[in-house]
Amino acid sequence: ADLDNFKKRAALERKELLEYSKQMAVLKLIPSLESLEQVLIYAPNDEKYKEWLTGLKATIMQLEKTMEELGVSKIKTVGQPFDPNQHEAVEEVDGTPGEIIKELQPGFILNGKVIIPAKVAVGKVIKE
Repeated sequence: ADLDNFKKRAALERKELLEYSKQMAVLKLIPSLESLEQVLIYAPNDEKYKEWLTGLKATIMQLEKTMEELGVSKIKTVGQPFDPNQHEAVEEVDGTPGEIIKELQPGFILNGKVIIPAKVAVGKVIKE
């Protein structure tokens, strides 16, 4: 019985260590993905950069696919009701109270667990 308990505990510890390692790796990759997405937003709209932009988009898509395969997903924001378990309200703007109006920084979930909350602007009634 003691040997069985030891084996079960060791297997659980290995599983937890693997999950922790995956989370740490994902947390290191997310800033790179966000940086690439920012480059895409501010990239010049010029024909001479067309191939470069195509390559950048392909790289972003490949990184996003890898993240999905690891169990990572982005937190839904704009148009969604504010959820303090997934979102961090950093601004209040004119709009439907309690609804997310704008995403300021994406948030991420790993295997159902929030690892980075989304930073958002939430609607409120502006008094005149």
